[in-house]
Amino acid sequence: MGALLAALALGAAAAAAAPAAPTAVAHIYWTNSRDGTIGRANLNGSGANQSFIASTTGGATGGGGLAVHGGYIYWTSANGGSATTLGRAKVDGSDIRPSFVTGGGNPCGVTVAGRYIYWAGDVGAAIGRSNLNGSGVNKSFIATGQGVCGVAVSGPFVYWANYKAGTVGRAHLNGSGANASFISGASNDASVVVAGPYIYWANGAAGTNSIGRAKLDGSGANQRFISNLNGVVSLAVFGKYIYWTIWNPNGARNQGSVVGRANLDGTGVNRRFLTGLKGPFGIAVG
Repeated sequence: MGALLAALALGAAAAAAAPAAPTAVAHIYWTNSRDGTIGRANLNGSGANQSFIASTTGGATGGGGLAVHGGYIYWTSANGGSATTLGRAKVDGSDIRPSFVTGGGNPCGVTVAGRYIYWAGDVGAAIGRSNLNGSGVNKSFIATGQGVCGVAVSGPFVYWANYKAGTVGRAHLNGSGANASFISGASNDASVVVAGPYIYWANGAAGTNSIGRAKLDGSGANQRFISNLNGVVSLAVFGKYIYWTIWNPNGARNQGSVVGRANLDGTGVNRRFLTGLKGPFGIAVG
């Protein structure tokens, strides 16, 4: 018994002395709709690389949505109704697979949770779903109504942004209980995220130009939680911050395109956190 305890102690000491496995460093990623690339920057906004994943190697044609999960970047290739694929690459930019999932129905927003990839398919007006390995594609997993783009998963629910109806929808993870008007009063909302006790969405319509927020039960909706965001289109949350892309800030596509950032409580708004982008649409941080 004494020898066994000594051996266990020696093994524990060796494990404690061994260096920890390296942890992937988080970054900000965005799709550049102007040239079909994916850009990347450090969390403090430095080191921006507009062509981190270049279009010539299978970049985000059309500039769709983005998600980061489990060491991979996922993107949609929204392209005016004709695209059907979702791409995937490692977070270091390698192993690029532009057609990782096929049959998407013009996928716009994308998110990854648990064992599944979810996307908002504008064609067919539905939330699609597949397994993490790209198999088992169901492009009509949840019927959502017309004009769906953003999608998010949190707890037992799937949420989506319906930019034509001006609503945020919600359904159970198994696809049941769909409520296409869970939150109403939004305007041209193309993105939705969930963080802590709140849901956030992007109001991209002229005259609103804001980020909205409501409680998880849909109550207390504030359509102008963060205002004066001319051309806001996509949202991401990481840590204590919410990030957004400005795709069309002055009524002219791809001019003055930026990423903004604020605290989750709406304070500390920096409307030009990242500048010089090429028509950013999707954004992800992780």
